[in-house]
Amino acid sequence: MSKNQDFSSLKISTEIRERLQEQFPTVIALAACPPEEVARRCEINKKSAERAVNQARKQIGMAEPITADELLEKRIAKPRITTSSQQLDDILGGGLSVGAITEFSGAFATGKTQIAFQLCVNIQRSIEEGGLNGKALFIDTENTFAPARVAEMSYSFTDDPKLFLKNIYVSRAFNVDHQIQIVEKADKLIESNNIRLVIVDSMASHFRAEFPGKDNLPRRQQKLMSHAETLQRVAEAYDLAVMTTNQILSNPDGIFAGTSNLEPALGFAWGHRPTHRILLRKSRGTTRIARIFDSPELPEREAVFHITPQGIRDGPPLDY
Repeated sequence: MSKNQDFSSLKISTEIRERLQEQFPTVIALAACPPEEVARRCEINKKSAERAVNQARKQIGMAEPITADELLEKRIAKPRITTSSQQLDDILGGGLSVGAITEFSGAFATGKTQIAFQLCVNIQRSIEEGGLNGKALFIDTENTFAPARVAEMSYSFTDDPKLFLKNIYVSRAFNVDHQIQIVEKADKLIESNNIRLVIVDSMASHFRAEFPGKDNLPRRQQKLMSHAETLQRVAEAYDLAVMTTNQILSNPDGIFAGTSNLEPALGFAWGHRPTHRILLRKSRGTTRIARIFDSPELPEREAVFHITPQGIRDGPPLDY
């Protein structure tokens, strides 16, 4: 797919072109966005939005099918982000995928946020070191981002942790609408700052708090699905990785019935959105166990990793 980003070739009015460029930094971002959303964000009519989106898709070749072997080659060529645990990387197919949403679910203290912190550090390293030479956007819904902990992890690679901290953009989301808005408005930040990793920690917090009970379920699902579509668009349009964390809840009749009564929150509607889903559980001491339980390309497997003062590792801390 060609990455021609020239808005001037679109056969639209100057006024509409200017509105599009205010909202979308590249033609790729415009092409990946649904016309309805383009119309809403740019305050133009739906017909003009459809014309602009269709022209953008044609310009970059988005509408042209490719063969399955070409698709395989493209996916193999995509780099992955290391978690700093070889075992965890192995079950993820080599690390966190770009162009996809990867969800980590688990109870309190199972390592969800610790993995997110480690990825914020690792994304900044070179491709040879398991990174993407990029920066991270951390959307914090539970006020859990801990710069001191990220700095502690970064000491494995530098004597000055500020070199890593300055490349992590943190947005505190205070409610569902704010969380959605942060992602919808992220295009310019992503494009201008080489963001290659977007983290939402956690996806469930505000949605569960603001839409409790069965009566609110339709509205929650509608907003959640729209939010998920935007995250997937961002992942594909900018060839970046999206990681989300999720809470778990008790459900004796759920997907793990017979082995466990715990399952990820947000129900079946959200369950179809992440590309890869991993369930974390706590073992003895620093040991954590990760299980792939839903992925179109990764087999169901488990990995053992440890949470150490240095970060995510295969073995326990040296002084353990």
